[in-house]
Amino acid sequence: MTPEFIETLSKKSAYKYYNTSHYDDLVSEGVLAAYEELGKNSQAPEQRIYQVISTAQWKFLNADCLPVTMPFDLVRVAKGLGSPEDKRGYSDETIAWAKLVCDAPQLNSSLHDEDNESDQAEAYERQALVKEVWDSAKECLTEEEYDLFHMYFDQEVTQEVLGGILKVNQPAVSKKVRSMCQRVRKHAINKKWEL
Repeated sequence: MTPEFIETLSKKSAYKYYNTSHYDDLVSEGVLAAYEELGKNSQAPEQRIYQVISTAQWKFLNADCLPVTMPFDLVRVAKGLGSPEDKRGYSDETIAWAKLVCDAPQLNSSLHDEDNESDQAEAYERQALVKEVWDSAKECLTEEEYDLFHMYFDQEVTQEVLGGILKVNQPAVSKKVRSMCQRVRKHAINKKWEL
């Protein structure tokens, strides 16, 4: 049996479960089970391989993917919140296992696969947008205004410091920055809609 044939059998079997969220996992489970069976019996017929694949996929969906639940009082004991009566009947090994489960970073997003492609696309779009804003600022502002815009947004100079440079108070700087932002925004939008 070729690897392509085994994969086809596994896909055929996985398709019958109508489970799109686990489809790739089901295919993988089926392929692994088929190779394990072929390792034990290299002359296994196609029907046997299909049966092994189907069984492994069923087990994956109905046993391996089920959530683990613990009694509330065991969770309290594991987290150190329970009283001695809450330990009733739980072995030290069970409590140690519960502590391990409760301390695990189950919701830590760094453990999940990251979508690098969309992150790169978003970063590229953000970078292009920033470039458009700076180009618009250079085109629509005077040289003095552009320098002020650059100091405020790129060099992160505060409005108080800019007021000292321009010899005006902070509210006047704030008004000037708002005015420049509006002009740059309008210019960028008009530039985008030009044909």
